[in-house]
Amino acid sequence: MARARFTPLLAWAGAALVLGAVAAELSGWRFLRAPVERAATQSAGVPVQMQGRFRLHLIGRPRLEVEHLHIASDPRFGAPHLLDARGAAVVWRWGDVWRWRQGDRLRLQALRADALDARLVRTPDGRANWQIGARTPRAEATEAEPLGGLPRFGSLVIGEGTVDWQDPVADVDLQIALRAREGEAEDGAGAGTEARLNGRYRAMPLRLQARAGGTLPLLHDPDTARDAPWVPLRVEGTVGRARLLYDGQAAALLGTPRLQGALAFSGPSLAEVGRPLGLTLPQTPPFELRGRLSQDAGVWRLQAERAHIGSSRLAGDLRFFQRSQPRRLTGELTGSRLAFADLGPAIGAPAAAARPQTPPPAGRVLPQRRFDLPSLKAMDADVRVAIDRVDFGTDAMAPLRGLQTQVRLQAGVLRLDELRASVSGGRFQGMTQLDSTAEPAAWRATLDVAGVNLADWVKGLRRNGQGQGQGNADPYLTGVLQARLDLSGRGASTADILGSLDGPIDLRLRDGTVSHLVTEGLGLDLAQALGVFVRGDDPLPLRCARFDLVARDGVVEPRLAVLDNRDSTVRLGGRVNLRDESLALRVVTQPKDWTPLSLRTPVTVTGTLGRPQVGIEGRRLAGRLAGAIALGAVAGPAAAVIPLVDLGKPGEGDPCEP
Repeated sequence: MARARFTPLLAWAGAALVLGAVAAELSGWRFLRAPVERAATQSAGVPVQMQGRFRLHLIGRPRLEVEHLHIASDPRFGAPHLLDARGAAVVWRWGDVWRWRQGDRLRLQALRADALDARLVRTPDGRANWQIGARTPRAEATEAEPLGGLPRFGSLVIGEGTVDWQDPVADVDLQIALRAREGEAEDGAGAGTEARLNGRYRAMPLRLQARAGGTLPLLHDPDTARDAPWVPLRVEGTVGRARLLYDGQAAALLGTPRLQGALAFSGPSLAEVGRPLGLTLPQTPPFELRGRLSQDAGVWRLQAERAHIGSSRLAGDLRFFQRSQPRRLTGELTGSRLAFADLGPAIGAPAAAARPQTPPPAGRVLPQRRFDLPSLKAMDADVRVAIDRVDFGTDAMAPLRGLQTQVRLQAGVLRLDELRASVSGGRFQGMTQLDSTAEPAAWRATLDVAGVNLADWVKGLRRNGQGQGQGNADPYLTGVLQARLDLSGRGASTADILGSLDGPIDLRLRDGTVSHLVTEGLGLDLAQALGVFVRGDDPLPLRCARFDLVARDGVVEPRLAVLDNRDSTVRLGGRVNLRDESLALRVVTQPKDWTPLSLRTPVTVTGTLGRPQVGIEGRRLAGRLAGAIALGAVAGPAAAVIPLVDLGKPGEGDPCEP
């Protein structure tokens, strides 16, 4: 009997509890303000205050609405507070709260505020005032990731306010000011949100103004807010010394941005822009970029319709994976024209504007500027390159056509694979690699050249010294060039690598001609040179030409260097020392026919690459002249010519294939 009476009581009690919970839920659990403040303070480890209107909802989608929310900052960070918000609303999930209590990163579904003042501070030891309530230190606490350890938000929307972000670990000192203008009093043109960003982001000064067509979300967690609405956005200002204009739309501004729109970007060098962003980009002349920029789920995409770098005209479609470890760049780079002069700074040559301020050491011509090797370890890359025309920066050389290569950067090793191009009826093919992980950095290159018309490629070989206007003039040297290079070197600059160069260089010419006048001049054959000069230079068929060179520790010496025609055989000996840029070369010409008046003696080339000195071996010439004078004194003037007669020596065999 007692049990029967107790059952209705339990039912009534349960119903009363349910009705009470419903009533409390509808009223916003106002009586829980103090307990919630105490629980939040205990969990966060810093005082949390909730003032003014208070509404709490625990059923369905849990959320808190408070007129004034104040979260203090730990005194050791020297900030007046962490967060001070007016008209704030916080939305969460209970599962996320439980995981946070276990030491995971805090995740909130949404934080909205009509007005907000946030002071984000991280100390050099990696501790941040926004890392509240953590049970144990996390690896994020010492990462150089911007806002590493900040609670993740499905959505963070601010009407008006300021965000002061000081983070020496990520090298950030940034102030963000926000102002919203929305409501019935605002017309359509004036409504929206304005943001001003001033300060420094990863050593790069920022001065940006952003205007959104609505309330712009600052943060969105892509895992929970994939359907966040897009808001029209326009950003303009300066990034370092570069000028930026972005006109499009956004669903998030900080953290992991979601953007898509048109981009106009210009500045003094790509490297200055890429370094603070973790991008490995080369030193370049001033650039101007126009295209479309988008970012979603940590992937940036740049569709460059026009990329002018110096005199180069490029385009491309590139993707940068910001979240991958290491970061990665992929895509395709194309263009109608690439000038080697624009790549000069990337290989250590000073840019034109920098030459007066950075002169090379006295007498040196090889580029001395050190490569930025650490930047090669900042990310990986796999980019296909296809350029229609590559100019050498002079009319004396014909441009390369159809340059193609695959640029790969992995674990600090930069490779240009499948490198090929065509020029003057022939082709270039090879690869090159720079390994920044070696100590010192190791460089290697292989190159095959086949079927290149030398005179058509190197137009400076023509007598007029130009490639235009009088292009029909006979060149000093013609032929079809074949070459094979397999070289390696070490160092942190172009000069270092060439100063340690090792490997073979084999150059051959066939089916060509050589200037008759030059041939006689090299042999100091006065009589025949005078005759050629009077009747005109007639090209001599080139029997063969070969330069089989070997480099050892920066010293290049010929194993065989010969140029052979019907008139003479010219041989080159000596060395070129790339370590100190000194020259010690000797040219010996052996005639194949006789001449009545010859001062034939070896020609020398000494000095340096920057200041070569051409001379002759005076002792040998002096001996011939002394003999002529003595014979003339004894036997008469006619006999003085005898020591100057050169009978010549017909060639035997093939001097290019000993």
